[in-house]
Amino acid sequence: MAETANTSDRLDPGVRDHIIKRTSVIGIFGNLVLSAIKISVGFISGSFALIGDGIDSLTDVLTSSITLFTGAISNKPPDLEHPYGHGRAETIATKLLSFIIFFAGAQLALAAVEHLISQEPRSIPSPIAYAAIGISIVGKILLAVNKYRAGRRVSSPMLIADAKNMQNDVYISLSVLIGLFFTIQLQMPILDSITTLFVSAWIIRSAYMIFTETSVELMDGLDSSELYSEVFRIVKQVGGVVNPHKTRIRKLNNVYIIDMDIEVDGALTVTEGHKIAKAAEHALREQIHDIYDVNIHIEPVGNIEKHENFGVSEDLLKKE
Repeated sequence: MAETANTSDRLDPGVRDHIIKRTSVIGIFGNLVLSAIKISVGFISGSFALIGDGIDSLTDVLTSSITLFTGAISNKPPDLEHPYGHGRAETIATKLLSFIIFFAGAQLALAAVEHLISQEPRSIPSPIAYAAIGISIVGKILLAVNKYRAGRRVSSPMLIADAKNMQNDVYISLSVLIGLFFTIQLQMPILDSITTLFVSAWIIRSAYMIFTETSVELMDGLDSSELYSEVFRIVKQVGGVVNPHKTRIRKLNNVYIIDMDIEVDGALTVTEGHKIAKAAEHALREQIHDIYDVNIHIEPVGNIEKHENFGVSEDLLKKE
């Protein structure tokens, strides 16, 4: 998720962990309250769509619990089995969230279809359902804003994904509100089931979007070429650097790992070449925030290794 890059200086891991935990706890209790209100009022008022919306909020309790648990793992220091640290735990958790959200949407869709084809008579929902939906909309907006701000502050794709999920919940509640209005006004209970089907489709779409976004990071990819352009611009300004190429940038949760080759004058000593590489690394760390590690390989000017066809060069970047 490129939008988390370069937003702020890296926070202390302890502060970051505290923000993630606090935000997750707020999400757990907030969604638990909203879910209880919507499910109970849904049964009382006879609105199947409102019950479905409540079930969706119940899955948000689970997603917030996962973010709470994962936040403690991701900030653990590197060890023998995980020399790069445990940051990818958040990415894996985000992927897991997409499956949970998809399952909730699919179950809701099946229930909606069953009600549509059922011949059982349905009652008109009670207007009390309006109040529950109104509370849900306000509550979800507050929870989404809180999670998104926290996610941006600590550069957490997991929190941002959960914030997007809650933002989608606002649209879901709005659609339920519209469906309730027409159901009650037109005295057509079938509209409640149709609204529920729309809600389930929206949930499934949200799950798919989160799933695809995390796939880029897990495949060691980068969803934007802008960072590559910035890396080339910075390194070329360092004296002695020629032809930066074979550059690879990986996302590790909220930080980046940069591997690249540069060419230097072949007549230089090892110490002189090392100083140029260190100067390039220092320039990158000074101008690009959220860098975890930089690995620079030195080659003599004009060196060609045709079998090494990986990485990004400026020529490839221009073609793309």
